[in-house]
Amino acid sequence: MNGAINDYPFDGYGTRIGKLISKEGLRGERISHPYKEFSILAKAYQLNIPVSICPQIGSDIIYTHPECDGMSIGQAAYIDFLKFANTISNLEGGTYISIGSAITSPMIFEKALSMAKNVAKQENRTLENYNIIVNDIQEGEWDWKKGEPEKSNPAYYLRFMKTFSRAGGNSQYICMDNRKFLHNLYHLLK
Repeated sequence: MNGAINDYPFDGYGTRIGKLISKEGLRGERISHPYKEFSILAKAYQLNIPVSICPQIGSDIIYTHPECDGMSIGQAAYIDFLKFANTISNLEGGTYISIGSAITSPMIFEKALSMAKNVAKQENRTLENYNIIVNDIQEGEWDWKKGEPEKSNPAYYLRFMKTFSRAGGNSQYICMDNRKFLHNLYHLLK
């Protein structure tokens, strides 16, 4: 992964890892990926669909490898963040789905939405009508359309829902195992 990112950080983190999996290696070396047909990153690469990976530096095992290059990872991650912000700028009338990410997804979404709303304002466009669907396994019965719960309510500490509910649009929380959620979503869309 480090080699893939180091070679072409300006392609972005998601594109480089998608290519690594899809091509089963880079730099002339073969790295077998026997289940690549199930890889979202490989399929996105093959279909030229942007995929953003916005890592938390130091949280993945690749950061302990001798080939780790912080500048390349930072550049690739920043390219992906800008791709993500561009996607969010087209969210009007659409839906953002956050699956099982209680920290990274809401934080990145919040920053990207802020950038996207600023650009929309400069372009005399609106970015107000969108849905946010949040799926996680943490129980929470609070209706976030009512605003934030009191501090005495355990739902007050669902920080990710506080972030998403403050983001405008229409937010909804679905408490379900991520795999079941994706399975059900797949069948509904099919």
